[in-house]
Amino acid sequence: IEYPSDRVRLDMLEEAVQICRAMFTGDDVTFTGKHYRLDHARNLPRPVQPGGPKIMIGGGGEKRTLRLVALYADKCNVTGDVGTLAHKIEVLHRHCADVGRDPAEVDVTWMAPLILTTSDENTAEVRTMLAASASAEEVAAFTVGQPHQIPDLVAGHIEAGADEVIFSFAFADTAGIAAVGEAFGLSRS
Repeated sequence: IEYPSDRVRLDMLEEAVQICRAMFTGDDVTFTGKHYRLDHARNLPRPVQPGGPKIMIGGGGEKRTLRLVALYADKCNVTGDVGTLAHKIEVLHRHCADVGRDPAEVDVTWMAPLILTTSDENTAEVRTMLAASASAEEVAAFTVGQPHQIPDLVAGHIEAGADEVIFSFAFADTAGIAAVGEAFGLSRS
């Protein structure tokens, strides 16, 4: 199977997002692009939320992806350490200025793999294991710690401008999810 180049995939994404926005807001949508075509498409039932569901574009590509966010998205999902997040937000804000959009209209979410540990020793072991198997940049993208430590571990990302934190919690169980929620002051109701 031939996989399209990054340029082609981003062209396809741009058309797809234009179609989604049109389908969320219009009743009879016609679209002709290089990759997609619609003739009098209807979206029934209509979205419950005015303007349709929020559109989130994930990625931190500074030339195209973040520009697509500025043009079409309601949310931007990025990864990386605090410095990377702050830089990506700056780039997004520049793109918003270029297209005449208020950056406050775009929520920034930060996503990180989360590994819960049971003790300081366990945390050190997991960090050592990660360091042995990945680059420093990849390791910096992980959030590793005991449930009560997680709020402090993500505080820098919130200060850098993340409106929301999304954890990729591969080894989650209900107790771990509940413990993280409680550490953030979220109730189980």
